Amino acid sequence: MGRTYSIKDVEGLFKDEVPAHPVDLSPFRMGATHVTVGMWREYVRANSSLSMPAPPEWGWKDSHPMPLSWNDIMGEDGKGGYCAWASRFGGVTLSLPTEAQWEFVAKSGKDYKYPWGNEYDDNKVWSSVKKVRSGTAAVDRLNNVFVNKFGVSDLGGNVWEWCLDGYQPYIKPFDRLGYVSVSKDPIGNGQQKCLRGGSWLFNNSGDFRCAIRDRLDPDLRLDNVGFRLSAGPG
Repeated sequence: MGRTYSIKDVEGLFKDEVPAHPVDLSPFRMGATHVTVGMWREYVRANSSLSMPAPPEWGWKDSHPMPLSWNDIMGEDGKGGYCAWASRFGGVTLSLPTEAQWEFVAKSGKDYKYPWGNEYDDNKVWSSVKKVRSGTAAVDRLNNVFVNKFGVSDLGGNVWEWCLDGYQPYIKPFDRLGYVSVSKDPIGNGQQKCLRGGSWLFNNSGDFRCAIRDRLDPDLRLDNVGFRLSAGPG
């Protein structure tokens, strides 16, 4: 987990991608696409106390990613929100992916710089690098998208993705005796919540690297931040 290659670091902006360190993950499943507006509508219909939030400039489109806050998804205590409802509805415990789970899937279990390999390819991502975008794109589109070997799409671009973790810097992968320390299913515990993947709004190819990290307060809802579901371990 983390960046193993060198990049031009502007004022320490990317220093939280290092050091690279080993992580041991239990088996898990991950949603093939972002959770969509249409999927969120089902949740709203099932909960009379809820209503659709104010739409983005492009309006609500059922096949597009649903932009939400971390608290909308997990509840303020991390035990409610959309995931609690979806878990009851689906009969399996669903959550946001951890950063470690997300990065493993994004790298296709390898050490790719981007979800598709080590060179940026504008044809494989919904971004504003070569063509300015004005909003999100359908998760089932056929252009400017990449589906990896696990069958998971949009791991770079379209919307940033919330992770379960609270944001914190990585620690050195060695204990005090100099031995490699391997974390088992790590979850960060910072107050702000982690984001991965970049979004349609970004115009720098480096923002779609598998190792890039960002964070937001959990109560913020932005038009370029969505999520996908994870199941497991357990």
